Amino acid sequence: MMRLSLACRLAVPTVLVPSKPGLAQSPRPIAHADIDRIVSVRDPQRSPDGQWVTYAVSTVDVAKDRSDNDIWMVKWDGSERVRLTSTGESESSARWSPDGKWISFIRPDDKKKAQVWTLSRLGGEAQKLTDLAGGVSDYAWAPDSKSLVLV
Repeated sequence: MMRLSLACRLAVPTVLVPSKPGLAQSPRPIAHADIDRIVSVRDPQRSPDGQWVTYAVSTVDVAKDRSDNDIWMVKWDGSERVRLTSTGESESSARWSPDGKWISFIRPDDKKKAQVWTLSRLGGEAQKLTDLAGGVSDYAWAPDSKSLVLV
């Protein structure tokens, strides 16, 4: 039940937009231009202590004809939100280290290959952990928080 509650808090409601101000009973259909303004929230991951949740927020940049994913963190009760990434690259697959000290994610490097990056749970700059020629498609933390399994 707690996961359902979290999903409800993170979900961005999609509603029909009134065609004229003050006419909430007369919604208009969603237009093509509205689709570009929809923000997608996905991949929530609860911290080992249960106090925080990381998630990815996807937005569309119409001018650049591309989407951008950034990683955010929110306190479980919703009282505090922190944007963890805001580069021009898309980050995904945020995962907590089992000891709760690190948050890792996948981001393309300067060669446009997806690599695993990490940053301290307390903040700071992300550091690239991997440098694989073929990139990384998925990964998982080892239980001791000292190594990763890479795909």
